[in-house]
Amino acid sequence: MEMMAHSGQETNGTLLRQRIGKEKEESLEIVQKEVAKPVEAAEDSQSVEGSNCDRNGKENGNNQNDKEYNEEIQLLEWEDMPRHLQFNPYVKTGYRPLLSAWGCIHSLFYLHNETVNILTHGLPIIYIVVVLPRLLPWDAPGVRFLAWCHLAGALSPWCGSFLYHLFMNTSRGAAAYHRLLQLDMLGIWVSQSFGALPMVTATVFCLSWFPRWTIIGSYCLLSIWGLYKAMTAWSPWERRLCFLLPFTMRALLTALRALSIGGGDPASITHVVLQDAVSAIGGVIGAMNIPERWFPGAVDLYLNSHNIMHVLVVSAVYSMHQATIRDISWMARVQCRDDSDPQSLASNIVPETLQHL
Repeated sequence: MEMMAHSGQETNGTLLRQRIGKEKEESLEIVQKEVAKPVEAAEDSQSVEGSNCDRNGKENGNNQNDKEYNEEIQLLEWEDMPRHLQFNPYVKTGYRPLLSAWGCIHSLFYLHNETVNILTHGLPIIYIVVVLPRLLPWDAPGVRFLAWCHLAGALSPWCGSFLYHLFMNTSRGAAAYHRLLQLDMLGIWVSQSFGALPMVTATVFCLSWFPRWTIIGSYCLLSIWGLYKAMTAWSPWERRLCFLLPFTMRALLTALRALSIGGGDPASITHVVLQDAVSAIGGVIGAMNIPERWFPGAVDLYLNSHNIMHVLVVSAVYSMHQATIRDISWMARVQCRDDSDPQSLASNIVPETLQHL
């Protein structure tokens, strides 16, 4: 009995200890859960704050983009612009603020003082790409390379200038602006060098081998010199004068053609003269800042000197195209009697000239 009682007491004690142990474990789990709740709450709070920060950052970025894309964007005055964009003090208003690349692209859809400059060079790109290749005599014997030169010369100045005027107010600063300016000058150089090769070649086409290639080689060397000056120029006048020597040589060749000494289609002489004369007039107008010099702030958005220069340059390239098409066709059909005969030039050019008198 005592043993059974003692055994029962031990059993009861064991059960009691087990129950107490379970209660302690349950109490400990409750305490641990209570302690863990603030930690989880803090983590949740940090996660919410982080997502809020991300969301706010995205919203701020979107707001900035929306600001750039807003058609009512605030245009600035000359005094508000950084120094590298203060190149014409007579154009007072209509300046775009510094923008991202997408902001610059969006500026195509509202009016500012570069709109006319962008459009007068952007539209010719579309026309040349769509129309010009179909007008060139690709099948004419021996002049396929000159046809490619004309296509490059007609297209390149618009591409470089379009990109320059569109992105000139980039927020990347003066260094990026200078690179865009060099791209613009490179496009002009391609037009002045490769674009002029058909005219130069036509002028000396019936000369003997040595003088012909001496003149063409000299023009190429002068063009390379002009490229170096264009890429290293830091002032507007330096950029305008960098093509002076090639321009002078083209003027001399034009004089030979006008005197019926040089080759080329006689019907193209008017356009040969206009292609350089009109562009020179445009350069002078741009350098003198006329007419905005006389009416500061009155022609900020259109009809200022750079707008006028762009229109004149488009006319000059049209004349270059007309002269080149005629010259390439002339070279394809003319027969120089003997490449080594000094009389070959006169014997082939004089009849062509007489036909147009």
